Amino acid sequence: MNPTEQETVRYERRDGLALIRLDRPDAANAIDPPTLQALGECYHRADNDEAVVVVVLHAAGPDFSVGLDPVSFLPTLQARTYSPDGPGRINPFGTTTRLSKPLVAAVQGRVGAMAHELMLAADIRVAASDTSFSQGEVSRGTTPAGGGGLRMPLEVGWGNAMRWILTGEPWDAAEALRLGLVQEVVEPGRQLARAVALAETIAAHPPLALRETLRVGRLALEGHAHQVFAELVPALYRLLGTQDFAERLAALREGRDPVYVGR
Repeated sequence: MNPTEQETVRYERRDGLALIRLDRPDAANAIDPPTLQALGECYHRADNDEAVVVVVLHAAGPDFSVGLDPVSFLPTLQARTYSPDGPGRINPFGTTTRLSKPLVAAVQGRVGAMAHELMLAADIRVAASDTSFSQGEVSRGTTPAGGGGLRMPLEVGWGNAMRWILTGEPWDAAEALRLGLVQEVVEPGRQLARAVALAETIAAHPPLALRETLRVGRLALEGHAHQVFAELVPALYRLLGTQDFAERLAALREGRDPVYVGR
């Protein structure tokens, strides 16, 4: 495991499972560029290990992740060098290269924006009852560039998704269960154990059957969306170049409410 992984992401083999843990609890597991790269490397490692049948994504501390770390990511975004891909690794959002094995996510606390998109790329999701979700990029002058604006409508329907994406408001675990974004809600502290139990049940089945079932099911759900995935980052960059995004940054620096003009 390289130093980046050791600092921000942990990888654990447990029989037929690979457990991948976000490990920046002092920063509410905010995702900076090294963390995103380390996640991709861990996904790639699990995908290419024949002994791994199922992957479990979880996080240390009270929050799964507040999402993108804006201070560390802004230079990359402004230089237009951001890409979720990299040589020899899996895209953790599954918008290009994708983990071919079942992915179970265990979440708690805050699950914001980019972190919600990581969760949406999972096949099964378990949430603690204290979880709060958000996909609020529009309130910050940007757009979900990790596939949230595509996957959420595909899974819960257009109106249900837009209710939360366009308002930028957070929703709770009960609403996530009602929408079908999570499959089980458990007491806080039990989410990882329940996710591991589900993963162990899945891992008892023939690996090739699991992977082929995933491949065909994913193709049915979002096969037509793959050409749209290529538009995510360009759409983000267009918004980063607008007067409205510059106004948001200026308002933050000056401690005032932004005034948007639609340019």
